[in-house]
Amino acid sequence: MNSLTKSGEGKSVNWNKIFFFMVMTSLFCVPVAGGKSLDEVRLLDLGTAQQIALQDNPSLAAAAERVVQAQQRIEQVSALYWPSIDAGGTASSSRMSANYAALQSLLSGGVDIDRNSERYKLNLGASWLLFDGFARKFSKLTAEYGQQESEQARRDGMRLLLQSVAESYYAAQLALYNKAIAEADFSFNANQEKEARVSMAAGAGSLSAVLNFQVQMNNASTDILLAERDYDLALSGLAVLLGRESGVMPDGLELLPVEMVEEGAFVELSADELLRAARLYRPDLRRQEISLQRAESTVGVTRARLYPQLSVNGYVDGNRIDDMGFEGDDFGSTLLVNLSYNLFRGGGDQARIAEAKAFRREVARALDQQKNRVVSEVRQAITRLEQARAQLKLQRASVKLVEQSRDLVEDGYKAGQESLARFNEVQRDLVRTQSRLALSLIGLYINRHSLKTATGESLLPYADGGSMASGTN
Repeated sequence: MNSLTKSGEGKSVNWNKIFFFMVMTSLFCVPVAGGKSLDEVRLLDLGTAQQIALQDNPSLAAAAERVVQAQQRIEQVSALYWPSIDAGGTASSSRMSANYAALQSLLSGGVDIDRNSERYKLNLGASWLLFDGFARKFSKLTAEYGQQESEQARRDGMRLLLQSVAESYYAAQLALYNKAIAEADFSFNANQEKEARVSMAAGAGSLSAVLNFQVQMNNASTDILLAERDYDLALSGLAVLLGRESGVMPDGLELLPVEMVEEGAFVELSADELLRAARLYRPDLRRQEISLQRAESTVGVTRARLYPQLSVNGYVDGNRIDDMGFEGDDFGSTLLVNLSYNLFRGGGDQARIAEAKAFRREVARALDQQKNRVVSEVRQAITRLEQARAQLKLQRASVKLVEQSRDLVEDGYKAGQESLARFNEVQRDLVRTQSRLALSLIGLYINRHSLKTATGESLLPYADGGSMASGTN
C-alpha cells in the first residue's frame, strides 16, 4: 500500500488519482486458485482466498461428510430390493443321565444305551419381499431427497463461507487504506513541522507552530497503529476461514489492492432479473423445495402400511446324528409364500398418514416463507448497493473539494492570512473525507458481493460447467 502515500515535498495528495491507479481485482470474475496452498501464495486476491477456503475450511469438509452419509443411506434402502440369504449351523453334544439311561435300557429289553450323543444341523434360508405397498420405493425417494438436501446444505454453506471470506478480505483492505491515509497525514505534518522549524530559526515562526505539527504527527502515528491492529485482526479472522489452525497468515503474504470503481463501470440493476437468478441459484431455496418433495414421499411411506405384503421364503435343512458326514439324504427343503394384510390397528395407520400430511403442509408453508425471505434479501442487497454507489460518488467529489480547500488554506497560512487552527481543521477534514472515501469504496465491494450472495451467483464459478454472470458494480 506504499503507492497510497506521497512523501517529500508537494502541497497535496491527489487521492482520486491514486485510488484509480490501484490494481483491479475480480471486478467481473473470480479467479480460481486451482488447488493452490496458502503457503504458496505471496499476493492474495479474493478469488484465491475463497478457493482456498472451499478447499480447507473444516466446517465445509464436515458438510461434505454429511453428503456421503446421506448417499450411504440411499444404498441401505436400495438393499431392501434384494433377497436376503442366511446360512447357519449348530453342533451339540449331550450326555444322558445314568438313571434315564437305565430306564431306557429296561424299556428296550436290556440293550446297552450309549449315554453320549452328538447332533449336527446345517440350514440355508432365503427370503424375498415381493410387494410391500411401495414402502421401499418411497423410502428410497426419501433417502434420495435427503441426499440432495445435504448437498444443497453444503452448497449453502459454501455460499455463506464465500461471503464471510469476502467481508474479512475487504476489512483488511480497508485497514490498509486507513493506514495509507494516516501515513500520508504523518508525512504532510512532518513536512510542515520542518518548514516551521526553518521559519522559527529565521525568526519568522513560533515554537507553538512546531509543537502543533508534532502533535498532529503523533495523532497520525496513533491512527497508523490502529489501522495496523485492524489489519492484523482482519487477517487473523481470514486465516481461520481459510482453515489455518494457527490463525496466522504465512510470512510475506500481501493482499492484492482493490481498484477505485469509476461511475462509468456501474451497470443497471434489474430487480426482476436478480430475483429470477435467486430462484435459480439459491441453494437454501432449492433445499427447501427438495424438503417438500421428501415430505411427499414420507406420505407414500406411511400409506404403504394400508397395503398387503407378499414375500417368498425358502429353506434347506440338514440334520445328522453322531458324525458330520452330511449326505444328500440328510437334507430337506421348504418353500413358503406368505401374504399378510392387516385389517385393524386401532386407527394408528390413519393417524400416521395424517401426521405425514400435516408435516408436508408445514414444509410447504416453510417454503413459502423462504421464498419471501429470499426476495427480501435480494431487494435489501439491491438497495444497499445503490446507496453504496451514491456514497462513493459523493465522497469522491468531496475529496476533490476538501483537497482544494486545504491547499487554499495552506497558501493563506504561509502568507499569514489564515490561522494555524484553521490549517489544522482543513487537514483533519481532508483526512476524514479520505477515510470516508475508502470506506465507501470498500462498502461498494462488500455490498456488490453481498448481492451476489443474495442471488446465489457467487457460487457459479464453483459449479460444474458454471460460468460467472456479469458483475454488478
